[in-house]
Amino acid sequence: MSTSDELLTQALKILIDAGVEMSGYEFSLAGGATQATVWKGTSPRDTSADVALRLTPKPAQLITRIASLVDGVSDVTCPRTLAVEQMDDGDRRWTVHLCTWIGTGAPQRPDMRLLGQHLARLHLAMGRSSIDVTDRRLTFERNPAPSPDQELPAWYVARNVWRDRIFAWLAVQTEHAVAQPIHGDLHWGNIVATNTGFGFIDFDKSMFAPPVFDLAKLISTGLFSVGEGRARFQARKTTALLEGYESLRALSAVDLVALEGLAVVLNEETARLGNVYDDDGYRSNAAAVADWWITRRRRAPHDPLGIRSSRQSASPAEVSSEQVPLWPDEDPIEQR
Repeated sequence: MSTSDELLTQALKILIDAGVEMSGYEFSLAGGATQATVWKGTSPRDTSADVALRLTPKPAQLITRIASLVDGVSDVTCPRTLAVEQMDDGDRRWTVHLCTWIGTGAPQRPDMRLLGQHLARLHLAMGRSSIDVTDRRLTFERNPAPSPDQELPAWYVARNVWRDRIFAWLAVQTEHAVAQPIHGDLHWGNIVATNTGFGFIDFDKSMFAPPVFDLAKLISTGLFSVGEGRARFQARKTTALLEGYESLRALSAVDLVALEGLAVVLNEETARLGNVYDDDGYRSNAAAVADWWITRRRRAPHDPLGIRSSRQSASPAEVSSEQVPLWPDEDPIEQR
């Protein structure tokens, strides 16, 4: 397998051979996740913008289609694709994706309400797109059941509280939770600070799903702080995020149920990735957050994240006298 420097050299040659002007750019490694590697390219010419050179195993045809979707977004800052090519390295094929560099790194003290507004603008813009991504629907790989002679992990227990019911329930709520193109991998590593607030990067996992999935992933991966094996939910930040989002795009009672269920399923996904890549950090974080969910489910079964309570306090006139139950077989929540 080639080193990152060798891959960069090969990728630049592919781009130059395709007629892309790359002279004068200096590249530095900016990130390498489980699937993609990214370099930042800086030009000595003031008139030339910085670029991002990405290597991803996703097929070039798919990256081109996603690029067409993202290039149509003008309401918020997203990368603009400059070139897409293919590169073979031994028995592995990479897609070389050259796009504009946006942002100044991860936001340090983010304005959560503003982030919610930017995400709502992203969803509204992607929802207007004519690019077809209906073949990329929301799915999850199942974790195998632990052996019967060991204690069930907390994330596995939490999954069984929610998982097998959330998809069946959403299936009969399609008129309320309409699917559309969304980001699909919205964690803090894919949000960058910009001069106008926030930008969004790495759309490789864009899919056709209810927009609330992006909110659920952001909450499940970024709004739980874990320390000494315990998780603490950042309720105020979550409330501000949702308030900002709803100032531009309303969330229904169905959306809130989906958000809560998907957040639990996504925590299980964190555990699965920890197993796949043998990452103890992922596994321990997933276990701590699952413990929080299980405890919270017992204490507040109809409002585990406190979303409904905060919405009632903020605008009581807009809350109906009866809330949709968290699950279909539970009694409605009476307002007191």
